[in-house]
Amino acid sequence: MFSYPIAISLSPNTEKSDVLKSVKTLFIPNQWKIGNAVFKLEEWFRKYLEVDNAVSFNSGRSALYAILKSFDIGKGDEVLVQAFSCVAVPNAVTWTGAKPKYIDVDDSLNIDNKLLEKQISIKTKAIIIQHTFGIPANIDMIKKITQKYKILLIEDCAHSLGANIRGKKIGSYGDAAFFSFGRDKVVSSVFGGLAIINIKNAKVKYNLRNIRNKCLYPSYYWILQQLLHPIFFYLVLPLYNIYIGKLILFLLQKIKLLSKPIYKEELSGIKPDIFPSKMPNALASLLLNQLDKIDRYNQMRINHANYYFRHIKKKDVILPVRKIGSIYLRFNILVDNSEELLARAKHNKMILGNWYKHIIDPSNVDYEKIGYKIGSCTQAEKFSKLSVNLPTYPRLSQDDLDNIVNFINNV
Repeated sequence: MFSYPIAISLSPNTEKSDVLKSVKTLFIPNQWKIGNAVFKLEEWFRKYLEVDNAVSFNSGRSALYAILKSFDIGKGDEVLVQAFSCVAVPNAVTWTGAKPKYIDVDDSLNIDNKLLEKQISIKTKAIIIQHTFGIPANIDMIKKITQKYKILLIEDCAHSLGANIRGKKIGSYGDAAFFSFGRDKVVSSVFGGLAIINIKNAKVKYNLRNIRNKCLYPSYYWILQQLLHPIFFYLVLPLYNIYIGKLILFLLQKIKLLSKPIYKEELSGIKPDIFPSKMPNALASLLLNQLDKIDRYNQMRINHANYYFRHIKKKDVILPVRKIGSIYLRFNILVDNSEELLARAKHNKMILGNWYKHIIDPSNVDYEKIGYKIGSCTQAEKFSKLSVNLPTYPRLSQDDLDNIVNFINNV
């Protein structure tokens, strides 16, 4: 009997209901681009975050790009971002004509707020705060700094939908916030993103919606690629631990029936034509199905994280910061032999995570093109060499958790 492998990045959220939704949507192509699912999606976020605006896009980087443009950030401006992140964040900054300025991280793997004031200049227009792996950043202190210098606070909530600080939801602290619904995020529509503006500025809110309205929809073929993703992965993953499963997934990507999360040109800071685009109705429909399960998903992630906290006993393994309100999208440990551990896990049929094994992920990013100088963020560079992500996704079984813990404790 085949079973699902321990695989942190291979469509980890997909359940049978998501596959059925994808199949059903495939057969109504007249609703792939336009329909009422986008309205329902934006309304869900307006109610969830108690805001008066929520604007969807085809990706998180599209949403961030639109936020920056809405605030007229562009050539001659600087935006502070953290190292130990994804290339999608600094790229969205450079696509506006502005420059990203990288700040080191603290032990929580979030931006080190003690370094912020030293990096603020007259060119600084905004700070993007990433809540890494679903662990909230020190947002109260950061907000005091942004208010002192009258610069924008933008929350990167790609890892943290549902996280909170003292009961207040992440995404409601900043002047603006954006979310990502990629294939291995908190909830997934394979591709997708959303932007919100929290401040009372009618012009900026108008700008945001106007930018989205001027965007085109992705092509029907692009939408087809995303709809096929949960179907193929649900069918193929049980075969992944035997050679045929890996071969099928490789061939599906080779013939471009499955898309990749990062486009090749993005590694050099170049903007693909697909960004920004409107959120297609088909993907909004997939996302609504996931949002119905978000509380269950996040509670399971928290439970899995608590299990790791209780049972990982190996002395040379550094566990993540334990913080109330975190959702632990991934449970990131720090180990000296991280590359060896990842390889041995793979040999034991466990595909653990490698966010962020590079200071700016993924591999082969041209640091010069995105404005990062090696040696400028020493903590991020150190942590990137030590990091291994353990899975917390909802499909994990108790046997999976036991196997992971036993592996970590005895490797």
